[in-house]
Amino acid sequence: MTRENENLIGNFEVTKNGLVTRREILMMGAMAASVGQLIGTSANATSIEAAATGALTGKGTADAPYVAKDFNTLAGTLDGLSASQIKQHLKLYTGYVDKANAISKSLKDVDLTTANATYSAVRELLIEQSFAVNGVVYHEFYFGNLGKKGDGPTGNLKAAIDDKWGSQAKFVDFLKAAGKSARGWVIIGWNTRSGTLDAFALDTHNIFSPANIVPVLVLDVYEHAYMIDYGVDRPKYLDAFLGNLNWEVVSRRFAAASKHPSGWDATI
Repeated sequence: MTRENENLIGNFEVTKNGLVTRREILMMGAMAASVGQLIGTSANATSIEAAATGALTGKGTADAPYVAKDFNTLAGTLDGLSASQIKQHLKLYTGYVDKANAISKSLKDVDLTTANATYSAVRELLIEQSFAVNGVVYHEFYFGNLGKKGDGPTGNLKAAIDDKWGSQAKFVDFLKAAGKSARGWVIIGWNTRSGTLDAFALDTHNIFSPANIVPVLVLDVYEHAYMIDYGVDRPKYLDAFLGNLNWEVVSRRFAAASKHPSGWDATI
């Protein structure tokens, strides 16, 4: 949470690192209904979050809450990832946006009287909504951290990587190994439970997707992300991904994510 947002909520005491206490976080949760609209419409808060995450879907409508972000400028500008590869990948992404909107709309009119854990329309829509929405969000994080800027992590991000993996070189080795091991996604994120960077492998959008993780670096390892350029040679794609990684975006995400209070077990 930014200091600007804290000021919007009220006069809360801040800790030395600029964060409100756990007790106050829980108190703010109770106030969320009354202040959520104010925070959501804050232009400053929105701009900070957009820059840090690269994953905002834009302002949608009640029937279509998800709006595709424009990543077309990536096509033809990356080393080792062709314009054709990016354009085809973007078609897949916009398809997830369409399906996420369709499911959201269908849930408004679904027959609730048939709800059942074995099979029911509401169950299927809720399950597939998690697949479609994560397909939107993870792709936006992925495309958002492409476009080479910076030669590697610096500052607090570098310190967090060194603390977790020992060095940038060891982190790169780990990321490549994770990329070879995952079937869908590699998520490097801020673990709000432990207060550290952490890594997870997802076999599909909504399987093994971790709670309490704010994505910082997202790698797509589905075949659709690289087969046009590399066939089944995933290691070459991983080299290309690392060569196009936008460390400035990753650093901004980390700066925002690491301000999130750690832990879930605070008491009022």
